[in-house]
Amino acid sequence: MVGYPCNILFFLFLHFSTRQCELMSIDVKGILQQCNSNINTSLELDRNDKMLIANWTAEFQVKQVNITSHYRLEMTRHREHSFRKVNFNTKWKQCLRLHNKEIKISKISYYDRERECLKKANSGDKERKTTVSQVEKEIKKWRKSYKYLSNLCEVNNPDDKENAEFCLADYIKRDNYDSTFERLIILKLEAMSDLLQQMNMCLSDLEDCLRVSLSEHLENIRTVMETLNHCYTRNEK
Repeated sequence: MVGYPCNILFFLFLHFSTRQCELMSIDVKGILQQCNSNINTSLELDRNDKMLIANWTAEFQVKQVNITSHYRLEMTRHREHSFRKVNFNTKWKQCLRLHNKEIKISKISYYDRERECLKKANSGDKERKTTVSQVEKEIKKWRKSYKYLSNLCEVNNPDDKENAEFCLADYIKRDNYDSTFERLIILKLEAMSDLLQQMNMCLSDLEDCLRVSLSEHLENIRTVMETLNHCYTRNEK
């Protein structure tokens, strides 16, 4: 069998070596571009998410105040209607004075329940904010590790950009850095979505809680009113 001439073998070797280097170069560039894109995306998400959380928190607080004010006004309206002092009716005024403690307790108990409702509503969204914060911290750690590896590869390959890039791409590929980073970004998006959903649920739960509190307060008012009516009836005799 006749062998290939040396010049042809050299050409083939050179051709395939060059082709392999080109493929490696394209792969390295692709990996680094994707990685840089993910890092930039994460930075942009951080900025946008901070603005979103600030806006959501402000809106959440305003809605909290509106809901709380609505039920407190309802409570006050019913109290004033039930325990108003009738002009020139000394017997009724006397009964109000005698049972002033029960009247105050009914008011205090509503405020206590209101405070518990608000506490529960605020603790719910804090839990989700903590989750968002934890994912943010994890993303920052991975960004720092990328920077560390990039510096390490540059130090180990001074004045050799191509090898430094290959070194960095190799680290990224071996550690599944790119896929892990992408999963963290997805987790961040999911955590933000969960936070918004939780905030809306907290507001809904707050309204339910205050509605129950108002209902219990009205029941207390009815009980006190019965006591006052008994008092008034006795004084009439």
